[in-house]
Amino acid sequence: MTVPEGGEEMERLRAGLGTVLAPEALLFDLDGVLADVEDSYRRCVLETAESFGVPITRADLETAVLAGDANNDWVLTQRILEARGVEVPLEDVIEHYQAIYLGTPQKPGLRESERLLVGRDVLERLAARLPLGIVTGRPRAEATWFLDRTGISDLFGAVVCLEDGPLKPDPEPVRVALARLGVERAWMMGDTPDDLRAAAAAGVLPVGIVAPGDDPSNALPALRDAGAATVLDHVTNLEELLP
Repeated sequence: MTVPEGGEEMERLRAGLGTVLAPEALLFDLDGVLADVEDSYRRCVLETAESFGVPITRADLETAVLAGDANNDWVLTQRILEARGVEVPLEDVIEHYQAIYLGTPQKPGLRESERLLVGRDVLERLAARLPLGIVTGRPRAEATWFLDRTGISDLFGAVVCLEDGPLKPDPEPVRVALARLGVERAWMMGDTPDDLRAAAAAGVLPVGIVAPGDDPSNALPALRDAGAATVLDHVTNLEELLP
């Protein structure tokens, strides 16, 4: 390693090494990292587009997500529709999407299919070592519903949601999580380029996770191009990496 001469460059090196070697917290995206949303949020995009006469495939959706700036499923669905020549007001997209996700009195919502991707025991071991936080684009009510339903809400000292400010890839939600945890150095686990770009811009170590349903041959290069320091198959592998 070439040691920088200037004070500012040296401080950046110190900060980078400190983040890698001595993190003070672990941050997680929720969907695709802790929550399996293959049959909920992902299907909601497909079914919402279909309801407006635009059939799309799971591969089409993966391509759109890996292209970036795709942290809001409502906006992403509207963008996909527009790309196919169908103009739909965002409020109509939201109405259709939420009815599919949350359900109606006549039909359960797709959110009932969501499950935890990592055992509580793993999260407990991580929480015993470092404070944990979540940085998600979910509305707070939907994030809280999942965390309470799976019995892991008590393990996270900060949960940053849609209502807390701009969405990833903006680094602000990551910075909010750091502030709420009272730390400066952290690792951030995410399954999309938006997660990793937000982490890097906030000075946090970006760690990629390949989400269920994503094609690793597409996801791996996209996550690496977005700045992933490393890419894991599963959150459980994180234990082996921690100093």
